[in-house]
Order: sequence, then C-alpha cells, then structure tokens
Amino acid sequence: MSALRCRGVTPEAQRAESFARLRDFLGREVLRYSPFYRARFAALGLTAEDIATEADWANKVPFTSKDELRDGFADFVLAPNYPGRKADPRVAEIAPSEMARYHAQGERMAAEAGDIEPPVSAEERQYRAFLHDWQPILYTRTGGTTGNAAQSSYTLSDLHGPFKRCALFHHNMVHWSPEQRFMSLLPAGEHLGFYGNLLVPILNGQPLRAMMGGRTVSTENQVLVAAKDGTQALYGTSSYLVNWLETAVALQAEGRIAGLPALQLLSASAEALSEGYAASIRAALVKLGAPGAKLVQGMSSTELKSGGFRECDEGMGLHVDPQHYFIELIDPDTKLPAEPGKPGVLVWSHIDWHGTVILRYWSGDTIDGGVRYDACPGCGLTVPRLFPPFRRLVADFIKVKGARVDLAELRAAIETVMPRDSYQIEIIGDEHGKLSIRGYLLEGLDAERFRALVFGTVELRLDSVALCTPAEMQHRLYGAGGWKPRWLINEQAP
Repeated sequence: MSALRCRGVTPEAQRAESFARLRDFLGREVLRYSPFYRARFAALGLTAEDIATEADWANKVPFTSKDELRDGFADFVLAPNYPGRKADPRVAEIAPSEMARYHAQGERMAAEAGDIEPPVSAEERQYRAFLHDWQPILYTRTGGTTGNAAQSSYTLSDLHGPFKRCALFHHNMVHWSPEQRFMSLLPAGEHLGFYGNLLVPILNGQPLRAMMGGRTVSTENQVLVAAKDGTQALYGTSSYLVNWLETAVALQAEGRIAGLPALQLLSASAEALSEGYAASIRAALVKLGAPGAKLVQGMSSTELKSGGFRECDEGMGLHVDPQHYFIELIDPDTKLPAEPGKPGVLVWSHIDWHGTVILRYWSGDTIDGGVRYDACPGCGLTVPRLFPPFRRLVADFIKVKGARVDLAELRAAIETVMPRDSYQIEIIGDEHGKLSIRGYLLEGLDAERFRALVFGTVELRLDSVALCTPAEMQHRLYGAGGWKPRWLINEQAP
C-alpha cells in the first residue's frame, strides 16, 4: 500500500483515507488475529461491515482502558495461526494470500545469508518470514510505579515499517539536520522513553549519545560530555532538562565548561512543559550562550509504540502520523467527540501495526488546546496537530474531601511565588477513608504564605506544613524510584 499523502492534500481527504485504512486493518487483521477484539466484537454482535463511517466507529466501538491492557496484555497481540503448527482456537489462520509472500521473503532471506547458515528447507524459510512479520521481538513497559505495568510488544515488521515511518516525522522538525549531534537524557529501562529515543535517531542515521539517565552517568558528567562533543540536540523529561541545564550553568560558573553554545534544539517530553519549566530552560540557554536554541514538546507512551508525537517548531502543535494512527478528541463528560477546536481526551487507534494493537485507547491525556487538521505553517505537512496545554485527566484533577482540585491551576499559582523544587503537597488516605494533607516546604520559606496560597487557589486546606532541608526535598521529589518525578502531589494509599 502506498504512503498516505501529507502534502498537497486536503484535511478532509486525508482524514477519510486514514479512516479507510483503519477500517481495512480492522477487517483484514484485527478481527482475525486479535484475541481481545475478536471476543469484544463478538460479544457486541459487531463485524467490520457494521463500521462504515466515523459515526459508526464513535458510537459502536467501545473505548479500551489501560486496566484492560494491563490485565490482558497477551490478548492484545496479533497472533495468527500458521498452517501445521500449534493453533490458538481464539484466532484465525493466516490468510492464504500471505503464504506466497512469505515464500518469496524466505528465499530472499536465504540469498542474503549466503552459506553461513546450515541448510534449511523452503518451508522453514517461509515460516521464518512469517515470524519476522508476527513474532514479538521487543517488549516495553511503563515504570510500574502505580502498580501493574502496561506493556507493549513489537515485531520486526513493526520496526522496519510503522516505527521507522514515525521516526521520519523527526525529519520535519524545522531545526533538525542529519548531522545534528543528539544526546538522550532519558534513563535506561524497559520504557519507550529509552527505546524510542535510542531507535529514532539510529533509524534516521543520526549521531547519538545515550546517557542512560543520572543514575548511570551523573548529570555533571553528562554536561561535560555534551560540552566536549559539541552536542546540538537534547531530549529529556521536562523536569530533568531543567535540572540538567542548571547543572551546566553551575559548571560554567566554576569555569569547567565554556557554556553550551552548540545547542540548537531541545525536546521536552514525558511530562507537561509548564510555563515555569519553559522559562527556566530558556533562561539557562541564554546563560550558556545558546539563546537561539528551540524548545519543542513531545508526547508518547508505552502503549502508543511509536517515537511519539512531536512539534516541528515551537508552538506548531504535536504532529500525528495519520497513516498509522487514527486519533479522536472526546468530551470527558459526554464520551462523544468534542466540538472542533475544543479540549478533549485523546483517544487513538493503531493502523497497520503488528505485535500489540489497540483500538480506541482512552489515553487519559486532555488536549486543552484542541486539534487542528490543516497544513502546518512551520513544516507544511497536512497532519493532525495537538495543541497544549496537555494534562492528565486523572493525575491533574483529583478529588480531596469531596472537592475537585485542578492541580495544573495549583501548580501555576505556586510557581509564581515559590522557587521550583521547593515544595510538595502530600495526600495520604487511611483505612477509614479519611485524608491527611500535608505541605512540605524548603526551610526559610514562609509556611503561612504557602498555606494561604494553596487555600486561595483551590480551597485545599493543608492540615500541616513541615519544613525540609534541600537534600530532603530533593529526595521527596526525585527519590521515589520511578523515572518520572513525583514533584507536586504525592498521593499515597493508606
């Protein structure tokens, strides 16, 4: 199938083509080879023919939750049966039309290997080609800091196909170049944050230094390497980029580096990029001699599988590949499509991936700036673009003593008067359903002002305020064991 057009096409025509590909994928592979969706559609009495329009899709196909993926991960993996091999009665046998293709691929694989492998039969070569298309070879999972981790799996055909195409979306960044020296600050682990930022530059043929995070290579040593190598692009979480650049400023003040003037591009992902974080990053770039470096945002998840959605330039919106994702913005209250340009929860579906495949995944990410489908003024691509602020529907809104607390609003208010990394609010429940709410604040700051600010912003009354040393606060914020900081609200079970 030819590539979906992203230039010289109307948004309406592209959206229709993206949905047509999704519908074809549903009937051709998902409802043949996915144990989960075969069972779900059968229980609803639905077939692929019942989904003729986007309205059918929105009204008839249920959302998929993270809990469903966590609890039944293996059933989301497309797993066709192969003739003559052990069969799973829940799924169909591989389509006969595919067997000739696998035979041809097997012959090409044998020719590429030459005489280095022991001789194998044509049937075995054909089976190996089938495995390259369907057998999971790489697994990723979330950090698991909130319990059972969500997982995803990739086949070799995923990495050569959809993942590689999604990696090409990094070429459309206005300030990207193929010779740009790239440094990934994300920690090593099973999460997509590490694998994505490793595989994307490699698939683009881009120079890469993967620093494995501050626990493997200290932040100070990372900065020294970046200064020596003339690193031009940094990718990391929003909070760690701030800490990393502040370390660089300190090393510059000590005379150990002469700034980082080579920096051209910084990509912040995995967390919301608040105004406070963005201001801190830009101030550090000025001090380091790189005032022109661009700061773009990205978004991804283990479940998403790709290198993520990313801006091509500041303020241009996160670009989505409509060839391999069908996205929807859903009103969190009505669970129906949000009005054009209005906020909504991001819901997405895979198109033409193998391994783990998810339909109508309820991401829990609210896209406050809405989505646009017109041509991007920065790179010229006509693709769906997501606009910030981006927030977690659950993590950024909680109920405390019956009141709905907007954590983004609270964070923005506190950042206007309190230094970054100087506070944390802790909410602890007990076995009787009661809550204890404590505020932790760096020594030397005004506890009563902090208490009044929190109450005045979200009417959240702190039961107590405790003062911390800088070391204690750093441990509270970044020492929880996960690779994402628990910097503002630390909500604990009883």
